[in-house]
Amino acid sequence: MDQINAPYNFVPLSDKVVIPEWGDKVSHDLPFRDGVSGELELTITAKTDILVGGTQNNGHVHFFQTPDGKYTIPGSSLRGMFRNVMEIATFSRMSAVDEKSYGLRDISKSGNVYQSRVTGAGKVKTGFLKMSNKKITLIPCDMARLDHRDLEDWLPRRDTRSPIFTSNRHKRVSDKYQHWKTLTASITATDGSFLCDIEKVTTEYVTEHRVFKIGSGEITAYPVFTGQISDCTQGRTDEEKAKKKHKDFVFYNQQPEKAIDVNAYDRNAWKDFLFIHHDVEESSNTDMSWPNYWRGEFRAGRQVPVFYLQSDPTAETGRLQIGLAYLPKLAGDFSIYDMIRHTSDQHLQEKGFDFTSLVFGRVGKEPDDALKGRVYFEPAILQGDATPVPNPPPTILNGAKPSYFPNYIKQTTTSEGNKLATGKNYATYLLTDENQNPQIRGWKRYPARPEYKPEPVPAGNDNTNVQTRLHVLPKDTLFKSRVIFHNLKPEELGALLWSIHLEGHRHGLGMGKSFGAGQVTVDIGWDAQKLVCNDPNNSVDDQKIYSSKFMAYIEKRLGGQKWNDTEQVRSLLAMTYAEDVTKRFKGKLEHMKLKDENGKNQFVIAKQATPPLVLAAYDTSPIKHVPTYEEKNEVWENAKIQYDPSKSTLTATTSQGKATITGDEAKSLMSTLLGGDQNKAKKNQLLKSVSVEGRGNAIKIKAFM
Repeated sequence: MDQINAPYNFVPLSDKVVIPEWGDKVSHDLPFRDGVSGELELTITAKTDILVGGTQNNGHVHFFQTPDGKYTIPGSSLRGMFRNVMEIATFSRMSAVDEKSYGLRDISKSGNVYQSRVTGAGKVKTGFLKMSNKKITLIPCDMARLDHRDLEDWLPRRDTRSPIFTSNRHKRVSDKYQHWKTLTASITATDGSFLCDIEKVTTEYVTEHRVFKIGSGEITAYPVFTGQISDCTQGRTDEEKAKKKHKDFVFYNQQPEKAIDVNAYDRNAWKDFLFIHHDVEESSNTDMSWPNYWRGEFRAGRQVPVFYLQSDPTAETGRLQIGLAYLPKLAGDFSIYDMIRHTSDQHLQEKGFDFTSLVFGRVGKEPDDALKGRVYFEPAILQGDATPVPNPPPTILNGAKPSYFPNYIKQTTTSEGNKLATGKNYATYLLTDENQNPQIRGWKRYPARPEYKPEPVPAGNDNTNVQTRLHVLPKDTLFKSRVIFHNLKPEELGALLWSIHLEGHRHGLGMGKSFGAGQVTVDIGWDAQKLVCNDPNNSVDDQKIYSSKFMAYIEKRLGGQKWNDTEQVRSLLAMTYAEDVTKRFKGKLEHMKLKDENGKNQFVIAKQATPPLVLAAYDTSPIKHVPTYEEKNEVWENAKIQYDPSKSTLTATTSQGKATITGDEAKSLMSTLLGGDQNKAKKNQLLKSVSVEGRGNAIKIKAFM
């Protein structure tokens, strides 16, 4: 394995954010002089099979339908799809993210950052969490190792060599403690604790405190079961024990005088703990130890044994990282907000509205920070008939996990971009001398590809609870929608039009994007447009004119840098182009496997490679058909002039290109010609010099010379 595979990639985050100067003047009641309102018809074509999820039942997901049974794409789905494109194209803020600190537990050979935090005498401490009067307290205690072989010998059973816990019956923490209480009801306290002695022991392999004289000592110890213990018919000698997991823990000697007020010491500690231990109600039936067992104990007022790191026990405040295992999953030193700030703090500033906020609206912390959107998308209704593809195979929808830092965090790589540079360690969410300001990779996108191909369920995974069947509609299915907007400036309208049409490239919509589903193109019905200028003396421009005004404005705000040559726009266009995928990405557009055909975890293999692997960036070399919009402001000599009165269209054509104006502007310019020249123009017989302005295919006649 020499490449990381992933169905997603990233558009780099810009270190500049464009804040239009007219933002504080946006209103639904006071029109811009150059503002435009109206509606446009949108035709959405599925280039691959598509599923915008509606009902879900027993692992089957069906397309969204209206009450009368019509397959429909909700307007909110279209809104989110177009908004994401506009955020990138207009250099808007990355602000719609949660301030989360992702956990890190990396015991691979490349995990130097993590291991330096947790290894060493006294670094990982132990204690009990408890809530009393809505106050969360951490009570420090001592810890010793509990050998299951000794435990098995002590228990009053007929077969002392049979295991206490078996992987098939006691995998979950709740199963372990329930079985323990049942097994020891007559010989332990009601909370499962027992008497023992504890001594410090040094062997060839380790120095540690161990439990002795189980059931007859002087110390009250509480057993802490954290993992899967090896079969007790193995590992009886010290040499065998060194190779098998045969120990858990006991906690004892609580020190309430040293109790830590968790929220007072570190205001993020409890929030981080809940996040990295999956504290969501729908996780109540998972195998995770917190939602499966310890959350219930905690809410009932009982103590929860934890492992923790504390930055400075003598200080009133500091960093507190709490976990449920001896090598705990550490909440990151940096939240997602911090990582974004390391690229540019402009993304997190509240003052001023970016392009996307101005058009789509924004919810602010304060009333003055909120803004109502000026664009609305109607639901897209299926055109004609379509039948879901029959007999969809089961698959597993693997979510992209930001905690996997080789993919989600910018790394220092070799020139090829798929491996760590020599001598470098991974940048993670933890602070190190080497990586003091780690950054996220950027905007996550699912690159377009030629077809939809769901990944099969891995062999041996018979858990139907995690399997999904996607009842997709077939490719080439058409939907119709309308976009309605109000009082948009030309630059805003241009940004909206470009974000919708996307140069004819593919958007990603709905479920199964990681398998190639939901790739759509969107055509704008400009010929049937219903646009009105706020100023009756203005006329509606061509679609490309509006887009060119948007691009010119962004270039001006970027200090003259060509918009279509920025890393952000090139990456966006490359990932939405489906024709040369294999040339643009070194790996495969598929999820890596927790267990490959050799039983190996590919995520671990990638980190243990020499040198360790990194998700390669998408190749952003120019796409041939993408126009280069060169601004024109020049005079064309002896242009061929043609006027079509039925369409009020005036055109000037030379070897340099074609320029056009329509509507009242065309009529006004025609009126400046003498009568004979007007007749020649109507017959396509007039040659005249003209001044022009604009870009590419959107060049506009300014005046006759």
